[in-house]
Amino acid sequence: PYSALIPPDYDKSCWYDVKYKLGLDFPNLPYLIDGDVKLSQSVPILDYVSQKFGLVPKTPRLLAQYHMINHVANDLLWLAIPLMYGSKDQFELGRDKVIKDSKVLLDQIATFLGSKHFIAGDFITGSDFLLYEAIDRCIRLEPTIIDHENINQWVKRIRALPTLQKYFNDPESSVHWPLNNKYAYFK
Repeated sequence: PYSALIPPDYDKSCWYDVKYKLGLDFPNLPYLIDGDVKLSQSVPILDYVSQKFGLVPKTPRLLAQYHMINHVANDLLWLAIPLMYGSKDQFELGRDKVIKDSKVLLDQIATFLGSKHFIAGDFITGSDFLLYEAIDRCIRLEPTIIDHENINQWVKRIRALPTLQKYFNDPESSVHWPLNNKYAYFK
C-alpha cells in the first residue's frame, strides 16, 4: 500500500518510512511476507510462490531450464526498462534498437519453446508467468513485435487460463494499470 510517486518531488517517504522496519534481509520492492518467510526481489518471490503452489519442474534438467528462463525473461524486461524511464527524446532515439534487441531474444525463446505448450512442456510453471510479463511489455512497446506463431499461441494459452482470463477481462484488475510508475515516459 504505497502511493505512487507524484511530481514534482516524487516523494518516496511512504516507502522509506517503513523500508527498514519490515525485517527484510534486503529491503526492496517488491517484497513478500508469508508467515516467517520474508523475501524481496521479483525472481526469489516468484520461485517461492511457484514452489509453494507446485509450479516448479520436478527434474533437475527442467528445474535448471526454469531458472534459466527466469533470467532470460528478466533480460528481456530490462532491455526496455531504461528506455521506458528515459526522456521522450531518449525513448524515440532508443526504441528501434530495443525492439531489434528484443527480437533477438524472442527468436531464441521461440526456438526454445518449439512445439511445447508451456516452457516446461505440458505443465505450466512460474517461469511462464514471468516470461508472459516480459513478452507482454514487448507487445505493448511494439504490437507487431512477435514474428513467431508458437509464441503467439503460447500467449493465447496463458491468457486462456481460467483465472487469468477472468483477470484480463475484469475492468477493475491491475492489467489495465500503466506498466510503469508515473515518472516513466512510456507508461
